Amino acid sequence: MLKSIFTLLLLISAGNIFAQEAYDWRIYSNKKNLSAIYFDGSSIWAGSDGGAYRFTLQDSSFTEFTKAAGLNGSPVTAIIIDNQNKVWFGSKNGIIDVYEQESGTYKRIMAISNSGKPQRGINNFILYGDTVVVSTDFGVSLINSKTLNFYDSFIKFGNIAANTKVNSVYRDSRFYVATQGGLAVQKVGTTNLNDPEAWDVYKTVPSVGTVSFQLVTSDNGTYLAGTNKGLYTFSNGVFTVFSADFNNKTVKKFAKAGPNSYFLSDYSIAGGSRSSIDVFNGVTKITSFTDLPTTVDLIPELNSFHYAASVEGLLKMNAGGIIGAIQPNAPSANIFSGITVDLNGNLYSASGRDLTGKGFYKFDGNKWTNFDVVTTPVLPTNSYYNTFTAPDGSVYIGSYGKGLVKIKPDGTIIPFTTQNTPLVGISSDPLFLVISAVKTDSKGNIWILNFDAGNRKTLNMVTTDSTWYGFENAFGIGLTNYSTLEIDQSDVKWFSTPLRNSLFYYSEKGTPANTADDISGQLNESNGLNGQKINSLALDKRGDLWVGTDLGVQIITSLSTVLQNSSTAKPRVSTVFSLRQQKINSIIVDPVNRKWVGTDAGLFLVSADGTNLIAFYDVTNSPLLTNEITIMGSDPKDGKIFIGQTGGLISFKTQAPSPNSDYSNLYTYPSPYRPSTGLMMTIDGLIKESDIIILDIAGNKIKSFSSPGGRVANWDGRDDNGNLVSTGVYIIVASDKEGNTVSKIKISVVR
Repeated sequence: MLKSIFTLLLLISAGNIFAQEAYDWRIYSNKKNLSAIYFDGSSIWAGSDGGAYRFTLQDSSFTEFTKAAGLNGSPVTAIIIDNQNKVWFGSKNGIIDVYEQESGTYKRIMAISNSGKPQRGINNFILYGDTVVVSTDFGVSLINSKTLNFYDSFIKFGNIAANTKVNSVYRDSRFYVATQGGLAVQKVGTTNLNDPEAWDVYKTVPSVGTVSFQLVTSDNGTYLAGTNKGLYTFSNGVFTVFSADFNNKTVKKFAKAGPNSYFLSDYSIAGGSRSSIDVFNGVTKITSFTDLPTTVDLIPELNSFHYAASVEGLLKMNAGGIIGAIQPNAPSANIFSGITVDLNGNLYSASGRDLTGKGFYKFDGNKWTNFDVVTTPVLPTNSYYNTFTAPDGSVYIGSYGKGLVKIKPDGTIIPFTTQNTPLVGISSDPLFLVISAVKTDSKGNIWILNFDAGNRKTLNMVTTDSTWYGFENAFGIGLTNYSTLEIDQSDVKWFSTPLRNSLFYYSEKGTPANTADDISGQLNESNGLNGQKINSLALDKRGDLWVGTDLGVQIITSLSTVLQNSSTAKPRVSTVFSLRQQKINSIIVDPVNRKWVGTDAGLFLVSADGTNLIAFYDVTNSPLLTNEITIMGSDPKDGKIFIGQTGGLISFKTQAPSPNSDYSNLYTYPSPYRPSTGLMMTIDGLIKESDIIILDIAGNKIKSFSSPGGRVANWDGRDDNGNLVSTGVYIIVASDKEGNTVSKIKISVVR
C-alpha cells in the first residue's frame, strides 16, 4: 500500500514534465507466434504476441503495428475489418483497438478490459451488417461499428454457467454460440437474449458425452459444430458425425473457397500437439495437410496458395505442403535478458537462460540478425543471458552453461569454455560453466564473474596478453549464484549474490600474480548497507556506486577508502529517498549522469545525485508493455535507452546524448520555430556543459542558460523575464565554460 501511495504522489508531482524527457518510442518484436489472421482482398492482417502486421501480397511488404504507434491490446487474438474499412484488433487483455486506415489513428474500446472479469480475452469477431459480434472469455458483446457503442452483452446462456468462455459465434436469423460449456442456440421468436430461457443448450453429443464447443458455422445450409472430440452436423438438436477423420481431434476453424470446405483441427502427439487442415468437397475428403505446427486460422486458395497462422509464422502452402513461413524481420524471440550497444551503434541482446534461450540477436538500426547453434555452428549453446561492450569494441556475451563468447569488431566469434580456458563450472558439473557478468578495468584487462565456480575462483581475469588469473572470494565461503559485477575508478571489483545481503569488493592491486597484497572485504548492514537483496550495480560518472535492492537504491561514495584496508575507514552509504520502497531491477547512467531506474512499478528518471525525480513512465503514460522493467541497456552516443520486456524490445530517445567534441555540427529544430505550438526548440550539436546565450538581431541578450551537459539543450521561446519573444531572427551563441570555444547560428522565430 505504501509503495502504491508513494508512486501516486510521484505521478502527481512530476506528471507535467515527462513528455520532453523520453520521445520517439519504438517497439521491436518477434511476430512469429500468430493468434489471428484476416484477408482484406489485397493484404493479410496478422495478430501475434508481439503486436500485429499487414502483409501486402503484391510486393511482399510488411507494415507493423505496436503500442509505440498506438496499438494498445496485446497479444492480438482477433482481427476483422468493418464496413467503414476500419480494422478491429481484439486482444488477450480485453482491449479493442479500432484502426482508421485513412488517418492512421486509433480509437480504443476499454469496456471489456475494464469489466473486472478475471479473464477478459477477445477470442473472435464476426461482422453482421454494422454490428461487430465479439466472442470473449466471459460471453458475447454486440458493438455498433459506426459509433463504437455497445448494443448489448450476454453472459448467461440457458443452464451453461455464467461467464463461460465463448470461442465463436455464428449468426443468420438466429445466434449460435459455441462455448466451453456447451452450444447455445437462440430459440425461434425470442428477442431478449439476456434471458437464459431464450436459449436452447446442447452439452453432449452421441457416443462421446460432454464436449467443449470450439466452432459453430453453416456450410451450404448445413449447420456444423466443431468440438474437442470431433466435427458434427446438427439439426433440431440432433448431432451426427460429419467424418470419422475428425474423431478425437479439436476442430476449431472453418473456411470456404469455391466448392471446397477447409477444416482446421488439432490432434495429440507424444509430448504435445500438431495441427491439420482437411479439405472436403461436400462430404468427400479431397486432401489433407498434416503434421503442421500449432495453427490457429487459415486463408485457403489465395492466388493458388494457402496461408495459415501458426506458432511458426504465416505458413505459405501449396498442394505439396509448406513452402515456407512468412514473418517480418525481427529478433528470433520476444525474450531479452541482456542488452549492450557496440562502438558502431549495433545493439546486441541475449535471449535467456536454460531451454528458453534462443541464442542472441544483433540490430544495426535497420535489420535484425539472429545467432544460434543452427545459423552459427561455432556457438556451443543457445542459452545466453548477459552482454557487455569492451572499450576496444569487442562484445562479450555470457551463457548459462557453456561459458562466454567474444565478438570481435570484425564480426569474428570466439567461444570461451571449460575446454579452452582455466574456467571451471559448477561443483556438481565442472563442465557446466555459467558466466554472470563481464567487465573491463582501466588497463584493458577482462574480468569475468563466475556464477558458481567449482574451484571457488569467483573472479577471473584475462590480461591483454591473454594470461589468465583466478581469485577466490574469502568472504563468500559456500556462496554460489554470483550475479552482478562493477569495477570502479580505482579498479576495485564490486560484486554480489542474492544469497547474502552483502556487497563484496576485491583488488589485486595491479599485481595479479602476487596475492599477498590483495585487498578484499564486504559491506553489509553493519556499514549502513540496506539488508536487502541486491539486484543491480551501476558506477556513475562521479565514481559513486549505485546499488539497486528490493527496497530502493543506496549510493556508496568514497569507494577508494577500501584500499586503505582499515577496519574503520569504510565508504559512505546513503539512501535515495525518491526511490524508497521500490524494487530496483536495473540502473542506467546517462551521459549527463542522470539515472534511469527500472523497477516493478515502472521507469524512473532521477537527477545525478538522486534527490530529484525528473520523470516517471508506466503503461498508462507510455508505450511500455508492462510496468515491470528488469532489463535495460543504452546507446550513450545517441542518447537512447533500451528496455527488454516480454512482448518486445522498447527503445526511446532522451534529451541526453553524449556531447560532441566541437561545435561543427551545431543546429536547431524545428525551423522556423513556433513557440505557440507549446513545443520546445532543440539545440543540437553541443559540447559538454555548454553555456548558451540567445541574442536578438541587434545583439541584445534575450536569454541565457546552460545545457544539461550532453549534446542537446532546449529553449521554450521565452526571454529571461518569462515572456514569449516576438517574431524575428535571433542568434544562438554556444560556448564552453571558459569561453575558449564559441560558435553561433541564426534562427527564425514565428509567432
